[in-house]
Amino acid sequence: MAKEEQMMMPGYECCGHGSPGFGIVKTLLLVVLVLGGMYIIVTNYGAAQSPTVNVDTKPNVYVSSTPPEHSISVSATSTTKVEPDLLVMQVSVRTESPVAKKAQQDNAAVSADLRSKIKNLGLKDEEIQTSGYNVEPIYQSFQTCDKETGQCHWDSVITGYRATHSFQLSVKNLDIGGDIIDAAGTAGSNQTFVDYTSFTLQDTTRMTIEKSLLRNASVEAKSKASEIAGGLGVSLGKVLAASQSTYYPGPIYYRNSMAEAAGAPAPKTELSPGTVDVSVTVSSSFEVQ
Repeated sequence: MAKEEQMMMPGYECCGHGSPGFGIVKTLLLVVLVLGGMYIIVTNYGAAQSPTVNVDTKPNVYVSSTPPEHSISVSATSTTKVEPDLLVMQVSVRTESPVAKKAQQDNAAVSADLRSKIKNLGLKDEEIQTSGYNVEPIYQSFQTCDKETGQCHWDSVITGYRATHSFQLSVKNLDIGGDIIDAAGTAGSNQTFVDYTSFTLQDTTRMTIEKSLLRNASVEAKSKASEIAGGLGVSLGKVLAASQSTYYPGPIYYRNSMAEAAGAPAPKTELSPGTVDVSVTVSSSFEVQ
């Protein structure tokens, strides 16, 4: 039967596993696989390594027939002394109690007394503004040591609560600045504090002063640029850029309670407004022709 099957299947002899024909086919298939794999690797490697070249018909290159602009940059400051017409103060009421609610209630009572005394001096409600309010715990720290190991660490416990209500006062009548401090010192018992005072200008006054200083500083800046251009032998062109900054002195801070000396007669508090230094700086750049 095996002999008959061999006769019915021509080519079996030449293509059998042990025949030379089968070896040739196997070799050809292997060569094809190797060449195909090499083609895929080379193709992928070339795609990864070859940079992408984008050809733009309008490249981002600008050529000008004139050279870049040259400029002269200068700054000028105009300063003046002005009598202030506004006193800004911050007064705070601080109360403490083992219970948070009690600290708030005590603070409300002292704050109401403070507002009443300030208003009696002529301040209006819109000139008395709350600038801050908070209730915070009061901690007491202590050191605890282990007798066996000798190691120590710090612990803390809440012993009470502190309520703080801060008011910003805008006082246009500068003559009553000291009276406000003295009156506030009688509100509560060592519970009212002056945080800071600042003599400054009302908005309308400040705008008028700033406009005048801006004009003076701008003229001075241009004059400086013209002098520089003349010294360099060039002509001054149009303004390329300009900016300005304004300076006012900061507030004066108070560190102590104004009620600390309430137990003894104290002289009347007097505040000296003096003058306010206002300066405006103008920085500008001019084209050189």
